[in-house]
Amino acid sequence: MTGWLATLLVPGALWLVGRQLAANAAAVPSLPLHCLLGFLGPAGLVCWCRRPFTEQLLAWVVGVIAWAGIFVIRDPQLFVAFGLVGATWGGILGLKTLKPMVPTVTPAAQGLPPEAAARGRDAGSCESPGFALEMRCPTCGAAAAVPVYHRMARCEFCSSDLVVIGKTDPLTVVIPDAVTTEAALAESVVRYFRDRHYLELYDRRVRPLMEESAFADNNGEADLQHLVAPRPSPAVEAVEAEVSRAADEWAAQIAPRVRVRAWHRFLSPYWHRLGTLYQAAFGRDRAGTKRMEFAVTTVEGAVSATAFPVPEMGKLSYLKALRPLLGAPEAAFPALATEVRPDEIDRTFQQFSHRSTELTITPIAMHSTLVPEVVALVYRPWHVAVVELDGDELAMLVDGGSARVEGQAPAQEPPTSTAETPRGQTPTLAPSRCPDCGADLPFTPEAVAFLCRSCFRLLELRGTRWTNVPYLREEPMKGHRQVPFWRLPLRLRTAAGALITDFPHLTDGIDGTFDQIGDRPQLSQNFFVPAFRTRVSKAGVQLYRRLWPAVQGRAHEPRPERFSPANPPERTVEVTLNAAEARVFARVYLALAFTQRDLARAEVKGVRERFLSAELEGNAELVFLNLPDELLGSLDGLFGRARVRALASLEGQTT
Repeated sequence: MTGWLATLLVPGALWLVGRQLAANAAAVPSLPLHCLLGFLGPAGLVCWCRRPFTEQLLAWVVGVIAWAGIFVIRDPQLFVAFGLVGATWGGILGLKTLKPMVPTVTPAAQGLPPEAAARGRDAGSCESPGFALEMRCPTCGAAAAVPVYHRMARCEFCSSDLVVIGKTDPLTVVIPDAVTTEAALAESVVRYFRDRHYLELYDRRVRPLMEESAFADNNGEADLQHLVAPRPSPAVEAVEAEVSRAADEWAAQIAPRVRVRAWHRFLSPYWHRLGTLYQAAFGRDRAGTKRMEFAVTTVEGAVSATAFPVPEMGKLSYLKALRPLLGAPEAAFPALATEVRPDEIDRTFQQFSHRSTELTITPIAMHSTLVPEVVALVYRPWHVAVVELDGDELAMLVDGGSARVEGQAPAQEPPTSTAETPRGQTPTLAPSRCPDCGADLPFTPEAVAFLCRSCFRLLELRGTRWTNVPYLREEPMKGHRQVPFWRLPLRLRTAAGALITDFPHLTDGIDGTFDQIGDRPQLSQNFFVPAFRTRVSKAGVQLYRRLWPAVQGRAHEPRPERFSPANPPERTVEVTLNAAEARVFARVYLALAFTQRDLARAEVKGVRERFLSAELEGNAELVFLNLPDELLGSLDGLFGRARVRALASLEGQTT
């Protein structure tokens, strides 16, 4: 009886330990430890790795059989055999520890000491699409960092294609805390002292050598690249290495003397916003010629949501892999009250909508619309630590996201409460299957509508439910791809109340006269707006400009039925721009309708009234049009989301 009790209790206890480790978000072990834990307690390991309950139960059965070989049957061979089954299982789960889940983009640091440059690389780059949400794969339980504007994800561990369901507005998320123990806190403080000591030594011993080297090399024959980024001499590099070693030795000496006397942590809220800025402008190019231009730019930024003096979000480099607050271990931290409403980030965005950094002309008059897409309440963990070193006490503020000291702690005690409870459903991942035919949907992470390649239904995920999206299409042609466009009626209501319904009355009348069309009555015309985004604004504008004459004015009516499996399209471009945002894009895309002849005599007042201040009326229809591969083949890399830009970069600041 005692043997059976031990056989059941040992795997059960290990299962509970794994459950506790998973609940505390403990880091997963290395591959060898995976194998060892799988041998001794597979249920605990599987639970720690957040695998499904059925898999945990099966692992517990394997563990029971293995331990029965010790306590009941007294057969070590049985214990070893089933232990090896668990070890193999653990090894398979541990393979994912050998490859990074999320690649990072590292910026080049300029004008900084080597170690300061390394810190810049560690911080990440605001140019990368970094605002990602950490979610669990429903198939294997592995973690995946999914950019918030993606509607689809691919699990790097089991290669499952998944769709994102249940997004809420706003998202309530938390930056994972990297400082979980007092030892980790002390390590951050020691690293801070070490970096300060390194910079002192660098200024005394290395920088004078670099200045002397620059004077020695700065002759009239030096090329521009050498003057901009002089290569350190071998002597300078040797001294740099010696300074780094001296700083390491000094840090090792003070580490045992650093004492954490007091420590408390809290969360600080920040409003974060991501959206797209659409601009159309009338102005002059470098030659002084009047032109109409447009730009499409993705912008991203954050503002503090509390009046307490905490650092700003900075370069947004922390927004790499955020957790939903609900269920995260950081949710137990006290939090600063949210005193600033999301209107503040919207006002900040509107201020930046007047920038013209992406336009290729000097604007005289401009129309800007900023379409907000994602808003999030981001909680950032902070640590206030009172540390002692050789009798001196210092109060330090440590960033929990990067485990770095940010300076002295604020003098006043932070007022804290419970973090805001998330509203609505927490985003999750689900298998990507067509609800009508059951076929797997193609992997299109940025799509707003998914074209099933089996039944050719176009599907849109609204909340947690799939809906069919009607579309028109041309008959597929060999050597062509089907490109999605939104077809809108040209119904432009001017500021004076007049309605423009065809291109001649829009373009010829922009200068206040109708010298080309005379008194010809207006017709009803449609125009096509690309239903996809581009990765780079200026190159994307060139692509859109190339598409304008290729699709406008197509006379034949597209078919209203779905693509036929008997004649499927060879290639398609994904729908990544929804109808509501396409209407905003259409307002600026019409800038391509004007020629130099149209604008030569145009005045600012007339351009504002008849175009920049006009409103577009009418409903949009989705249409797939044939475009030859040679028109798009060299531009495949442009399809997708534009690079994320921090708001600071729109001000011309260094980010």
